[in-house]
Amino acid sequence: MNMMIPATSITFAQMFTMIFSGTFGLMGLIFLIVGLAFSASINSKRNRCTAYTEGVVSAMQAQFGSSGFRAVYRFTIDGKELQYVSNYAGNSNLLIGQSVGVYYDPAQIGRVYIEEDARQMKTFARVFTILGCVFLFIAMIVAIVLLGVL
Repeated sequence: MNMMIPATSITFAQMFTMIFSGTFGLMGLIFLIVGLAFSASINSKRNRCTAYTEGVVSAMQAQFGSSGFRAVYRFTIDGKELQYVSNYAGNSNLLIGQSVGVYYDPAQIGRVYIEEDARQMKTFARVFTILGCVFLFIAMIVAIVLLGVL
């Protein structure tokens, strides 16, 4: 079945392969960029948050429309009691009353980094990065095998 597309020297099989590889390649790039961007964001936040204090998990808030919970952390900085609600809803292993280490940015006290809280985002970033690599690999293999590119 080597049918050609009219007015071109491209077969339908080559066109399908190019579309398939292009789609997987684009998806791979998007997933890879999102994963690496989230990873860079997490690392940047961790690097900015250099001061340390102890905190506790004070509550777990139900997330509307989700079965997950957001952890609420309470800690004290310079005698001022602060509260931080996790940006991430999930099924964590945190318990109310559990002690956690809180890293905060001395220049902007409202910016905090809590390792237990960041685990979910790190997992998200890893999954996206791995999926991006897999999609790119599939696109390259299909292009190499079926089109003889490279």
